[in-house]
Amino acid sequence: MAAVNPEDLERYEMIEGVVYDMSPSPSEGHQRATTAIGSLFFSAFKGQCRTYVSPFDVWPTGDTKDAYVQPDVTVICNANKITHDGCVGAPDLVVEVLSPSTAGKDRKAKLHLYQRSGVREYWIVDPVMRTVEVFSIDQNIFGPAETYAAGEDEFVPVGIKEGLQISLGDIFN
Repeated sequence: MAAVNPEDLERYEMIEGVVYDMSPSPSEGHQRATTAIGSLFFSAFKGQCRTYVSPFDVWPTGDTKDAYVQPDVTVICNANKITHDGCVGAPDLVVEVLSPSTAGKDRKAKLHLYQRSGVREYWIVDPVMRTVEVFSIDQNIFGPAETYAAGEDEFVPVGIKEGLQISLGDIFN
C-alpha cells in the first residue's frame, strides 16, 4: 500500500503517524448534529470557553509535529492554547459525530489520542442511532462511556461545566 501524501489531500488528519483522508464530505444528519451541538455549546460557554466547529485544526498533544485532527466540535477553556492556526494542546471537550467512513477511527484512534493528550471530556455522537457516548477523564484514563439515547434520556450532562445539560431533542431534531 502506497503512503498517503497529506499535501495531495484537501482535508486530512494524522494520528500516530497515520494519515487519514477526510473525504467524502459529511452527511446532512452529521452536519445537523454538529451545527446543533456547536451552537448549544457556543451559547452555554460564551465568556468562559471558546467553541469551534470543524474545520478547526487541533494538535492535542501540544506538539505541532505530532497528531493533528479536526474534531467536529472543540471547546477550549484555556485561551493560551489558541493560536492563529488552531489549538495547540488538549481541548477541554471534544465532540466527534460518527460517519460510516470515520466511526472506527473515532472509536479507537481518536479515543486513544484524546485520552493520552488529556482531553477532559470526549463525546461520540451517533446521528443514526441518536445516541451520545460521553467519556470523562479520571486519573489520565477515560472511564467507561455513559451512553444517552434519544427517546430514553432527555438530557446529556456536560461534565466540564457544573449544572449544564444539553437536550438530546436539540441535538437530533
